[in-house]
Amino acid sequence: MKIMNTLGRLINLGRRKTLQHDETLAWMRFVNPGMLDPGNVWLFDRCLRDIPNGAVVEIGTFCGLSLNHIIHLMRKHQCSNPLFSVDAWEFEDVSLTDDRFPGTDISAQKYRQQVIDTFRNNVELFSSERRPHHIQLGSDAFFEAWAGKAEKTDFFGRQVKLGGPIAFAYIDGDHSYEQSQRDFENIDRYLVPGGYIVFDDSADWTEWGSHKAAQEASARRNYRLVARAPNYCIQKRF
Repeated sequence: MKIMNTLGRLINLGRRKTLQHDETLAWMRFVNPGMLDPGNVWLFDRCLRDIPNGAVVEIGTFCGLSLNHIIHLMRKHQCSNPLFSVDAWEFEDVSLTDDRFPGTDISAQKYRQQVIDTFRNNVELFSSERRPHHIQLGSDAFFEAWAGKAEKTDFFGRQVKLGGPIAFAYIDGDHSYEQSQRDFENIDRYLVPGGYIVFDDSADWTEWGSHKAAQEASARRNYRLVARAPNYCIQKRF
């Protein structure tokens, strides 16, 4: 098993693709915290080059690192698609009613507020002219509102009506199989033919449930596997 895991990591390393150096993204990564595989950035660029009409949706935003990358690449490829990000900033295995964040003297609420403030500051810094409609909900509640074409006030105080077709989605919320699979099913209802989905933490030989969800989605008749870089990117065929 250990040999297979080592082999898997080497294969994933070989699959990783990266963009040519981008000065803006390099400076962004110095000050915008978060977790983002370089291969995901390559996948974003690949998808946004020929994105069809429909909304761009990111599930799981944290401090805005991947979101700012997506917005930068949308500018690069002159994408005018509506842009939504989704995060309630409720962290796995952490109760916001606890007095202290695990292993620290920091309250969970203060930690959460730091994340929210960091998100605001970094989006305002790097994407002020293309701010997303950030909806402060969990993904299940977001898609319930999307299905109902609900009117919402976004994180930045603007009114927006949810609903309609989706052209690109980045699944980066709860990485369990159950939630990743549910996020996929919700996106699939609205994803247009030619639309793309990127699953974070879905590379082969990983233990994340999002890998199983991505693998199952890529095997569907109406989807094709675009790339594993090493995370999965799929495109809806019909």
